[in-house]
Amino acid sequence: MAKSIEDQILEQEEMLKQAKRTLDLDALQKTYADDLIMTSVLGDPTCGKAAVIDEAKRGVEIRDKALASGKPFEASADHEDLKVAAFGDTAVATYRFVVRFKGENLDVQRRYRTTNVWAKRDGQWQIVVAHMAFVIDPKQAAALNGL
Repeated sequence: MAKSIEDQILEQEEMLKQAKRTLDLDALQKTYADDLIMTSVLGDPTCGKAAVIDEAKRGVEIRDKALASGKPFEASADHEDLKVAAFGDTAVATYRFVVRFKGENLDVQRRYRTTNVWAKRDGQWQIVVAHMAFVIDPKQAAALNGL
């Protein structure tokens, strides 16, 4: 029995999560379309695949320096609240992307709301449009709203 488009995209998102966790540049190259349009957490300007790959390369450098220091360092990347909607050879996935870094003098957690638009091209799913936005902690949001 053929897998539903939703199940196919869930598999793709799982592979993407693993690629982000391990900073697998080859997997990221295959996952993001060459003509990708991404709106980053800063909103403007939009960027393309080269910027995404450059950011992953910076992550590899940072990770390698942390490992070379010999000091304990932990990192994780998880998807929460994942939802998929399918529209033929196009699908949309949305979720919270939670990144954590913990080490000497470092304890960082960032949450982003991510939306990926997947298109099936030549039998392969790729992300053609993506959007990320910061998810603010409820206490931060209350402070911003003067509550």
